[in-house]
Amino acid sequence: MNDTLEKQVAFLLETDKLKEVVRLNQLTGGARRETTAEHCWHVILQTLTLAEHAPAGTDINHVVKLLAVHDLVEIDAGDHWVTDDNRAGIKDLEQAAASRLFALLPSSQGLDFKSLWLEFEANETPEAKFANAMDALHPMVLVFASGLDDPTHEPISAEALKLTKESRLSPFPGLWDFAQDLLNKAVRDGRLLP
Repeated sequence: MNDTLEKQVAFLLETDKLKEVVRLNQLTGGARRETTAEHCWHVILQTLTLAEHAPAGTDINHVVKLLAVHDLVEIDAGDHWVTDDNRAGIKDLEQAAASRLFALLPSSQGLDFKSLWLEFEANETPEAKFANAMDALHPMVLVFASGLDDPTHEPISAEALKLTKESRLSPFPGLWDFAQDLLNKAVRDGRLLP
């Protein structure tokens, strides 16, 4: 096997560990919590399904690339509910994970993948903004549109969720309206604190 292929296969074997990272929210059937790999696949499918909500000219193929790499860092950093208290520490863990993981690839490919991850994190390009909106919406769809009896992983209010989701979803009015409807229904049904 040549050196390039050997490095690419090593990267693929290492990133297979994403299938073992358990996230905070449940699958829609409620049997267990989803893995990060399942989240990545499903948020990509969600993006392809809801692509009409992206502004004209948004490169959906690029959005898919951003989403394919955005959570690889959870192999080392894990999945966390980010708060003001832990934000800096999680950011440091994720940056170290990105450096380690993307260094497994041949250098130019590693730089390309890390650039995608950094673009997603910066949330400045139209594609990164749509990718971030899709990432913010995905757990809300699983948790609140599914009708699970135990929809949340910890006591949290609709207002707190709204504050964490608004900046990423409000640029997409149809999606933001839908997200707010999900939160309002969850409150009405007694599944979320106001």
